[in-house]
Amino acid sequence: MPLLLARVDDRLVHGQVAHGWGRALRPTLYLVVSDELADDPARGDLYLLAVPEDATGRCVSVREALAPETRALVERERAVMLFPGLDEPLRLVEGGFPISDLNVGGLHHAPGKAPVLPYVFLDEPDRERLRRLASLGVRVAARDLPSNPEHPLEELLPGSAS
Repeated sequence: MPLLLARVDDRLVHGQVAHGWGRALRPTLYLVVSDELADDPARGDLYLLAVPEDATGRCVSVREALAPETRALVERERAVMLFPGLDEPLRLVEGGFPISDLNVGGLHHAPGKAPVLPYVFLDEPDRERLRRLASLGVRVAARDLPSNPEHPLEELLPGSAS
């Protein structure tokens, strides 16, 4: 089964993901890919509390996500992959993980970041990661909920091609 959703959202598993996307996609696995949370299981477990009862959740590092057993798990399940930022999906794609579409669902205000959409704030390193993902063949678009319009990379970064 293909990956249902690869989503960048600095809030990871929360209401929009578990209920908004969860109801639409019916995932059986929520896989949070974050080196930081994989190194801090107690903190990672806090994010997994929002995983619906009919699904399972795991926090893994980028290295673990690239392992054949994790890739096989994603292929077996109805999987949603969640990333706290743009570094993780870029490292996965560069490592050979097949992500064809990336949803930018929430990168919120932080120092040095400028608004692109009400739920997407980017700095120059973020913009460069998005351009790099697109150059690797990943279709990048922003969308907070499945019922809302999608904003392709060209809208996020005028002059870019996805």
